[in-house]
Amino acid sequence: MSNRIAACQFEPVIGDVDANLESVRALGSDLGTDVAFAVFPELCVTGYDLETVPDLATSVPGPITDSLAEIAGSIQCPLAVGLPERDGDDLFNTTVVVSGDGVEAAYRKQYPWGAEAEVFSSGEEPTTVETPVGTVGLCCCYDLNFPEVGLEYAQLGCDILAVNAAWRTSYLSDWRLLSRARARDGPFYVVASNHIGDQHGREHAGHSLVAGPDGRIHSERTTGESVVSAPVEESILEQAHEQNPVRATRLSNQD
Repeated sequence: MSNRIAACQFEPVIGDVDANLESVRALGSDLGTDVAFAVFPELCVTGYDLETVPDLATSVPGPITDSLAEIAGSIQCPLAVGLPERDGDDLFNTTVVVSGDGVEAAYRKQYPWGAEAEVFSSGEEPTTVETPVGTVGLCCCYDLNFPEVGLEYAQLGCDILAVNAAWRTSYLSDWRLLSRARARDGPFYVVASNHIGDQHGREHAGHSLVAGPDGRIHSERTTGESVVSAPVEESILEQAHEQNPVRATRLSNQD
């Protein structure tokens, strides 16, 4: 049975949706049959460029998610992928989870960062999705800075927090620290996918990773287009909940 989660990193081409979908397809083909859920970077379908994304934003579901579903179906693995979503007059920085059957979930980034707030509306709620490796909560980039986001997902019983990002090299230490901290907060696995390369002066850090519910980084890729994966082990989740029983304590304090 497939039990691995994966984070995929690459450098999107700004404004070239077709090229970026091909990168998703190529990395998806490298996942292998033991990966049951994979995460791709924030806004990777269009590239991270706030001037470009309004013209490339898509409905969800829509033509772009149809293409992603075809890729997910061909490799038989659900994918979490970042794209700009158009909903009426509103634009959202959205993470879609797609399988061969189509869109399984869509999460709208709750905390736009910096100039993003001039382009994107804020999402209003956490979003979970059931996968072959457990319940996954969705989180995007700057959301990682907010412990309450992770705590909401812990209260929803998540086994995994999936994070996609366009995180800069200048904040690399924060990326690694916050990924580990949210994993410990859960406790749950964190699978975190980041951009690489330079996009209009933004140097992205890479370092996509999987952190375990003990807060330890189990696997990590520093630079280059690549896939990083690690197994989700129920015994490790159970042990983490016993050694760090914050979920049970929170529930008892609410009684």
